[in-house]
Parts: sequence; C-alpha cells; structure tokens
Amino acid sequence: MEPAAVDAPPANILGALLQQLGVRPEQLVARINQLRARRGCSPLSPKAAYPWLRENPSLPQPDNQSDALAVLTAKAGRCITASDVGWDLPRCRARHRHLDAPGDAPLEALLQEISQGDLMDRRSLLMLTGAAATAPALALLLGPITEASAAPGGARLSDGLVTTIENTVRDLRSMDDSAGSSAGDLTWAIGIWQSTSRVMAQTRGQGPLIDRIQTAYVELSEQVGWMLFDARQHPHAQRVYHTGMRLARECTTSLATQHAAANLIASTAYQAAWLGHHNDAAQLLDISGRTPDLPSAVAAVISDRRVYAAGRRQDPGAVARFRDEALAHAGTQDGRTPWWATWLTPESVDAATGRAWLACGQPSRALPFLTSRVEAVSAVDYPRDRLLAVLDLADTVHKGGDADQARDLLGQAEDLLGRVSSKRVVHRYENLSAAVAA
Repeated sequence: MEPAAVDAPPANILGALLQQLGVRPEQLVARINQLRARRGCSPLSPKAAYPWLRENPSLPQPDNQSDALAVLTAKAGRCITASDVGWDLPRCRARHRHLDAPGDAPLEALLQEISQGDLMDRRSLLMLTGAAATAPALALLLGPITEASAAPGGARLSDGLVTTIENTVRDLRSMDDSAGSSAGDLTWAIGIWQSTSRVMAQTRGQGPLIDRIQTAYVELSEQVGWMLFDARQHPHAQRVYHTGMRLARECTTSLATQHAAANLIASTAYQAAWLGHHNDAAQLLDISGRTPDLPSAVAAVISDRRVYAAGRRQDPGAVARFRDEALAHAGTQDGRTPWWATWLTPESVDAATGRAWLACGQPSRALPFLTSRVEAVSAVDYPRDRLLAVLDLADTVHKGGDADQARDLLGQAEDLLGRVSSKRVVHRYENLSAAVAA
C-alpha cells in the first residue's frame, strides 16, 4: 500500500497563509480580478500569483498588493497587512520588465506583460532620448528579427472580433479629437490596448485577418500613445509608441501595417519636437518618410509633422520647404487615404505653419496663419483645437507687443477650459497666462 501523498510545505509566508485559509493561488487571483473589473482594469493571468509564492518571491504591484490584502482580509475575517505576508521587507533587485525597452523585447513576452500589468502604475518610467528613443523606429528599416509565426495554442481569429477592434480604434480617435481625454477615458483606452495585446499574443501568424489585426494594433498604439502624450504622461506614451513599432517589425506582408507604423513614428516625432528633443524628432521623421509606397495623404501627414519640428528647432528654410511638400501631397488625390489621415487638409498645414513661425520667433509671419485658424475651427465640435488655436494666436500677439489683445484672447481661452480634458493644452494656457500677466 502506497503512503498517502503529502503536500509540499509552503515556500513562503503568503503560501502558508493561503494553505491555512484553504485558498488556491488561482482563487486568490480570481477574487483580485473581480476587484479590478469594478475599476475597469483588465484581468490578471490566472497564474499571476505564483511568482509571489516562490522561495525568493517577487512582490506584486501596489494596486495588486492592495487588492490581494483586501481579499485575504475578507477570507480570514481579520485584518491582513503587508507584514503578515512578508511584503513589507526590502525589495530584491528590480525584475527586468520588457516595457522598459519594448524595442528590444521578445514580442510575445512583451504583449503578455502588457496584458497582465497596469501601465498607469509604472511611475518610474523615464523618457528615452537619443539612440534609445530612435532605435525601435530605425529597426523597422532593417527588416524583421524572425519570421512571424503562430503562437503555440493560438486562438482562431474571427472577422467579427477584428472588425470590433478596428471600430473601437476609430471610436477612440473620434472621442479624443473633440476635447481630449479625461482620466476615465484614458483608463478605458489603456484597458483596450492591454486586452488587444492579449489577443495579439495568442493569434500571431499569417493571413488577411492577421494583417488586419496587426494594422489595427499599430493604429491603436498610435492613438493611445497620442492620448497619453496629450495627458502629459510622456514616458508612458513613448513606451506605447515603441510597442507598436515592435509589433510592426514582424509585419512584412501588409503595406497597410507599414503605413500605420509610419504614422505612429511621425506622432512619436511630434512628441519629441514638442519636448524639445530636436535630433530625435528629425531622425524619426526621416525614418517615417522612408516607408515604401506611401499614399499621398500619409506623406502629407509626415510633411506636416516636419513643418512643426522645423519650427521648434528654429529652421525657417525647412519650415517653408516642408510646407510646400505638405501642400503638394495634400493636393494629390490617389484614392488610397487611410481613415486616420483624413484630418490633414491645407487648412491643417496652415495651422502647423503658423505654429512653426511662432516657434521660430517670427510672430508677424505667424499672425495671418493663426488668425485664419481661429476663424475656421469650431468651438462646438472641436473645443480642444479651438483652445489651442486661440492660445497660439494669444502667444503671437503677445510676442508682437499687443498685451491687451493677448489678454482678450486668454479670456476666450478661459471660457473653453471647462470643455477640454487636455492637460497638455491646459498646461500651455497656464504658462502663457503667467507670461502675459508678467
């Protein structure tokens, strides 16, 4: 007769407590996921608790730790604190996270990490500059690391799922285009990005549906990255952009994916120019413009970004040259305009030109462009764009010596503030108000 099986002793304090309470690790995570669902967060992997149970355990992120302690307290009928499970001890050397450098990460592991973690909890992310900022985009010119292949145990895609993801990306763009994104909107957008990352990790391969979902994921990364940029969460925006680039490295069959990646890189360059990282912006835009077989509308978007970047680095000759390029591309109808490039019009190029002349310290050249922009953009449909246009014009007339008109325009801007959720634009309003008051 064989002896009865005996469970191995728990490896750490948390394991002993779970054994005492009769709770399996998967049950703990299931209860945590119930709490996360109430906040609109994506669920953790059912195996997420196992790293917490090792002999040398990793510690959960702050939100996951709070949720776990709440679940354990409810189950035990007494207060369970961090010290009760050994989570108050000094942390060991920080575990390497793929999101710190998405461009170098194994794609499937990166997508899994994104789908399981809370991006918003990563307060330690730093803005990357120089080679670290541009390498993921440059790698797109070198071709894929490996051929894309189906992930083990991958799920089968349906047309309905892919169409839903595509429509969701468009809905996000429509929502953000008007007034920017509130904290709730951004939480929802990041949740969609994380959930789509999980789908991507399970369904890599080849075929028309794969091409479509890869394109949608790159478009989604551009949109969520832009929303984070607009919320002044710049390191987080950069990691989302880089993740989209990392996915694009394995998408060699679809021109639509490559064109979406070109747009994503151009948005990354716009962020770099906004922050004053002029060399990074120039290199990113050069990479974006070298994408093969660009539709004229996409080439116009890239040239429009070049106009703004040239102004920020105070290069008047480049401003004029890239303005001509943008208008030429925008005036060419080749019938291949992606949905996300329809915003680019000659009036949009004029607005970028006015901002560029303002950044160049030439307010007299900026004035007619920015005056026209204020007159053209609707405060009802696009309050964020209207607010930005009014601030540009206020800055222009202030630099031209007309403080009274600048104050009048700031009054108009103040009326719009309550309708706009863009921290980037609100921060600009505060800085400009202080400059005019001084």
